Amino acid sequence: MNNEWQIIPAHAIDVHKWNACISQSNRPLIYAYTFYLNALCPQWIGLILNNYEAVMPVPIKKKWGITYCYLPVFIQQLGLFQKNHTTYPVDAILQWVTSQFKYGDLYIPFYQSLPNLPNCSVQVRDNFILDLKNEYTSIAAGYSGDLKRNLSKANHHHLVYHNKVNVQTILNQFYQAYHRAMHLQKANLNAFATLLLQKEMQLHFFARAVNDVKGNLIAGGIFLKDDYRIYNIVNFTNSTGRKHSANHFLLDQCIHEFAGTGMVFDFEGSSQKGIQAFYKNFHPTPEPYLHIHINQLPVPIRYLKQ
Repeated sequence: MNNEWQIIPAHAIDVHKWNACISQSNRPLIYAYTFYLNALCPQWIGLILNNYEAVMPVPIKKKWGITYCYLPVFIQQLGLFQKNHTTYPVDAILQWVTSQFKYGDLYIPFYQSLPNLPNCSVQVRDNFILDLKNEYTSIAAGYSGDLKRNLSKANHHHLVYHNKVNVQTILNQFYQAYHRAMHLQKANLNAFATLLLQKEMQLHFFARAVNDVKGNLIAGGIFLKDDYRIYNIVNFTNSTGRKHSANHFLLDQCIHEFAGTGMVFDFEGSSQKGIQAFYKNFHPTPEPYLHIHINQLPVPIRYLKQ
């Protein structure tokens, strides 16, 4: 394994070869491109097969002299990306990767079977996607009765969906609404805001908002975008918005805007029952992913860090 794979720090990675591998993989994700990782991860390493035939990014931190892997805020999952649809055995690389760390967490796509990894627990996490290949009327026909009633309520309140919104306003509202529940730090938000200002990101995100009939902002979202997928990365709804079903309206109108494009709308989770029930109203397809928790610490400490 060590003769085929290299561990390379982020600053030494060939950016063009790395990003080409991501874009040519069978499931490219925006989180894995170097410009995205560099903005949100103070430190990360790349596991690279031969001449960038396959790559796997791993964000890292150090505490008490132990280097551990983790998932930064605003990244849902990473994993193994294989160029030109090569099929390197995933179990083999995961066994090697997990052996490199005493502790940490990896979030990766769901492969054909759960990997058998020593000193690791593997948990399936929920995610949902909606295929946008069909026209809007066809997609909306699959909506649940509850969602249709909420959209009727939103239309009764004459809500307005638009793109004339400041990104920082949405981020501030999102932070105020959810930072306690998400354990979100101001530094996380600032790093994401800085990412959105980068030249490489200008074609890879958009912001949308919902106003009430008086012109007040009551819901908004920032959506990542690549050639294949729209990512519901940030959205908020205030108290008025909840009363008027503004979040239902926001996501429905975004789906309406991109219906027929052949892209995929990624709801970005969630395993929380309430959020999961909300997303299921759109009749999405499950696309689970894996949370691998590594704990190879010495025995006295291992059980304290379960």
